[in-house]
Amino acid sequence: MKKFLMLLSVVGAVAYGAEYRNGTYRGTFVSGQETQVEVQFDLKDDKVEKPKFRTLFYKGQDYLKNKDLAKYKGEYEALLTAITNKNVNDGMETLYAPGEIENAGATVRATKVRAAIKNALNSGVYTPAK
Repeated sequence: MKKFLMLLSVVGAVAYGAEYRNGTYRGTFVSGQETQVEVQFDLKDDKVEKPKFRTLFYKGQDYLKNKDLAKYKGEYEALLTAITNKNVNDGMETLYAPGEIENAGATVRATKVRAAIKNALNSGVYTPAK
C-alpha cells in the first residue's frame, strides 16, 4: 500500500505542470461584425510575455494608428503591462478591475481585452514554442 501511495504521489507531481502549452497565442473580441480587439501574447509556463494589440478598433476609429486617440491607446496598453509576467489566469482576474491598474482608468473596456485573451486560450496555441 505504501508503494502504491508513493507511486501515486510521484505520478501526480509529474502530471502537474503548465495548464497551457508554451508558445504564441492570438485571440479576438468581435462585436457588431467588427473586430474591436485582437491580442497576441506568448505563454511560457503559463506566464504572459510580450503581449501586444494587433487590432484596437471601435466605431470606425483605429486606436493603434490614430494619433488623436493616443491617450486611449495608452490606457489599453496599460492593461497589457499589468498582466505581463503574471500567470495568465491571475492576469485575467486583474482585468476585472481596470480602475485599479495604473494608467488604465475605470472607463477602459478591459472586459473586451479579457475576452480576446480567453478566445486565444480557447483556440489553443497559434505557434508552439521551439
